Amino acid sequence: MSVIPKDPLGWLMLFRQQMNEIFTFLSGLERPDQLGEREFTPLLDIYETADNYCIEIELPGFPLRDLRLTICCNTLVIEGQKGKECGGQRSQTYICLERHFGRFCRTLEIPPACDLEGAKARYDMGVLLVTFPLNRERTAIVRTIPIQQGD
Repeated sequence: MSVIPKDPLGWLMLFRQQMNEIFTFLSGLERPDQLGEREFTPLLDIYETADNYCIEIELPGFPLRDLRLTICCNTLVIEGQKGKECGGQRSQTYICLERHFGRFCRTLEIPPACDLEGAKARYDMGVLLVTFPLNRERTAIVRTIPIQQGD
């Protein structure tokens, strides 16, 4: 049984979901030889505990060897690639292919209160957890830059 929205916002969300599905389908038609292989954005959660700033990234089916984490300035870069496993058969015809394959790259700005040197990462059951210890003594540096009048 399908869910029928009861308010305008619900209808708008349903319309958005259907439009996303249409555009996803149409973008897959551009390269039929690479069915299911396209860049995508993995889902993530960001939260703080008493001692850490935590990022959990959902990466089901990614081998650890195909994941890479780097930090540039205060930006965390998460990259990975997942190839389509065919099981040795090249002649299959897909009826439905909803899983994502291919490359992704996601960047996140890390707050100034985090200790970048103390970053740790753990990959377990398809979820990558990256933690940064919080340095409570360090605060955000915000300053105003005066603007001079030109000639």
